[in-house]
Amino acid sequence: MTAADPRGPQAALESLATALNPCEFAAILVIGAGCRPCLTVANRHTFAAENIYADRSAFWWSWAEPIAAASDPLAAAHRITGFLGAVPGGRP
Repeated sequence: MTAADPRGPQAALESLATALNPCEFAAILVIGAGCRPCLTVANRHTFAAENIYADRSAFWWSWAEPIAAASDPLAAAHRITGFLGAVPGGRP
């Protein structure tokens, strides 16, 4: 069982955005009435992108596979940057 983030999905996604290297990745929080919040993360060099979702327990890929606990945005950032292909020599 993963640790829950008591602040909620939007706050978890905001923490994840902060954990990403802004020189390598653009992170845009997408929110709207009646929609689940998501964080669109794009590699600034390769333009590979993915929408990341969160609930109180985990971060999720768009295909509904868990990434990491919502309470561990650094672990999620590491997996996401690996998937989106960090530039060699850049910080993850």
